[in-house]
Amino acid sequence: MTMSKLETVCFAPRGRRCRTEVLFVHGGYFGAWCWENFQNYLADRGFGSWAVSLRGHAGSPINQSLNSVRLEQYVTDVVQVLDQMETKAVLVGHSMGGGIVQKILDRNPEKTSGAVLISAIPPSGISVKESMAWLKLGLRPMIQLFKLHSGKLTKKDAANFDAFPYGMFFAGNLDKNVLVSYGERMQGESRRVGKQLSRAVIRDPRGTEVPVAVIGGEKDLFFSPAVNLATAEAYGARASIVPGVGHAAMLDQNWTEVADCLVSFLASVEAL
Repeated sequence: MTMSKLETVCFAPRGRRCRTEVLFVHGGYFGAWCWENFQNYLADRGFGSWAVSLRGHAGSPINQSLNSVRLEQYVTDVVQVLDQMETKAVLVGHSMGGGIVQKILDRNPEKTSGAVLISAIPPSGISVKESMAWLKLGLRPMIQLFKLHSGKLTKKDAANFDAFPYGMFFAGNLDKNVLVSYGERMQGESRRVGKQLSRAVIRDPRGTEVPVAVIGGEKDLFFSPAVNLATAEAYGARASIVPGVGHAAMLDQNWTEVADCLVSFLASVEAL
């Protein structure tokens, strides 16, 4: 369905209906499509959910160059959807989407009942330490990632495992056809937002007014378990590190274990 020009994907709960609803916010290179596994999983457990494609991603239009988009515009996209929901939602953000969620926690805490940061950018932003850790992965994956980020990899490149940076996102032994189906839908990202995320995304994590949970993958090459644990500490929150999971935790081989961590948190919010 389309709402105010942004693509949103909605799943109604099946069977029993929980009071808590979820709004999923994708990270760079993805769109609302990346949450389909989670949305189905939550629907079977009584939780309704929405997923939004940020402007210029998947089915959401854009009226400017993607590289000129600012982080604040992505925040506006998410707030726009929150304002259309009937209840306060738990925001779930992946990677860059986790940065967007943290911006909303800082500026509009009244619009949400909780937040889950999955493989998320830390509240201090992407530091030199993280950047140096990426460089240590070698030249080839960095070139692959740069081409993806710059929009130089197209749908036809998804089947070329020498060109596409699957290893940066997925740690599990996924079927090649499944990987290609993901790669065909992945895309470039705003250079401007990439630069903005090198700065702090929230002023005072400890001042957050709603419950927060952090979930990370044991094999995440972007944000290591240590980074996710530090993020949790900054929020005074609990961190769950899921074995065998890479950066794209919502799509990797053990995604159901990640989803179970989310369901556990949603149950705790439901009980408040």
